[in-house]
Amino acid sequence: MKDRARVIVIDDDPDSLGSVATALRRDGYDVHPFADPSAGLAHLASEGADVVVTDLKMPGISGMEVVARVVADYPGVSVVVLTAFGTVYNAVEAMRAGASDFLEKPVGIPQLRAAVFKAVKDRERNRELEQLREEMGQRYGPEGIVAFSREMEEVLRKIRLVSPTRMNVLIQGEGGTGREVVARAIHAMSPRRGKPFLPLNCAAIPETLLESELFGHEKGAFTGAVAARQGKMEAAEGGTLFLDEVGDTALSLQAKLLRAIEQKEISHVGGSQVIHVDVRILAATNSDLKAKVAGKEFREDLFYRLNVFHIVVPPLRDRREDIPKLADQFLQEIARENRMERKAVSPEALKAMLAYRWPGNVRELRNGMEVAALVTKGEAIEPEDLPPEVTAGAIPPSTAGPIPLPGSRTLEEIERDAIRTALKETGGNKTQAAKILGIGLRTLHRKVKEYGI
Repeated sequence: MKDRARVIVIDDDPDSLGSVATALRRDGYDVHPFADPSAGLAHLASEGADVVVTDLKMPGISGMEVVARVVADYPGVSVVVLTAFGTVYNAVEAMRAGASDFLEKPVGIPQLRAAVFKAVKDRERNRELEQLREEMGQRYGPEGIVAFSREMEEVLRKIRLVSPTRMNVLIQGEGGTGREVVARAIHAMSPRRGKPFLPLNCAAIPETLLESELFGHEKGAFTGAVAARQGKMEAAEGGTLFLDEVGDTALSLQAKLLRAIEQKEISHVGGSQVIHVDVRILAATNSDLKAKVAGKEFREDLFYRLNVFHIVVPPLRDRREDIPKLADQFLQEIARENRMERKAVSPEALKAMLAYRWPGNVRELRNGMEVAALVTKGEAIEPEDLPPEVTAGAIPPSTAGPIPLPGSRTLEEIERDAIRTALKETGGNKTQAAKILGIGLRTLHRKVKEYGI
């Protein structure tokens, strides 16, 4: 088998180690079994691997520590956790640490094969994403876009897919999620990247002035127009115009914007000369434009002109895997901008940050890190250094207690049964169940509907 996927198996139980290794070899994998976790990690450091299969309960180095080391030191390597001590809490903790799957012993061979096959595919996907991150780093800047969650990985894929085209894009997401960052990435990876990228917040400009900001005006067109002036659409010639909060534009202006997009021509306010423009439109909104169309608040024809390609930027509470990396990136920026020592985040502070809902999303996280870096007296940010609303929203894992894991196999089944058990433990209180599971309330509602719970 050419280019066989390499699998490291770590298990102190010789019978389990042998059966797992034999089953995976029969599937054509290049398998390296180790009873000692240290030896397995040393082999990973020297020879590399695509997947690590590890027992959870082992003397010396635990399986959870193996997961943590692999995730931290070998990004993209998938980890499958085996254990005879299954609980929802252990499963959730393993998934949070970065494991791709969680299997209970005795492990069924079909389930093992499915989990490793999925992990190999995850490895291939991660390699593809690393290439995309490198490409974005070259074209968009050294920071790129933080995307360790599957939700943001999907955003990255859509950015790469639509960037080379001329399509208009509608970017939907709550305030502070990074809609403009996505728009700038699309522009930076497009053939227009050498031309201007001009943002315009439609909600921040009075209705009477927004038309002038978009299309420009002639001298004397209105009180205060002491000289002729280009609008954003004309100034962005050959490049990209980003219309943030496009849903807040007046209906009268929507008609003129539609004509400009369709005809690729504008006229200054107070002028009659037709000006041809070549501009790509990226629009963003935090509202449901379809609902606004139904309510006659937004033109249907303009909606379809803007919504040629649709990208949804998830709220931070639905992409918690990105919080540690985002915090680290922000602390680097803060240290550089303020010429101060770079701070780290303590494990206790990180737990509080992961439990908080972040209603202000990435923007709120950035502000929180800035304040915490300033007030902390040590090398690491502690819970008391965080804004009070962050620590008030944290629930220590111990308060929820371990919840028995039903005998399910796939990740979807684990997730479904974990949700069912958490809802049972909380008497159907979805808010508390979401906190126990470490997910956002909206995510819980979506998954309850998805699984028919």
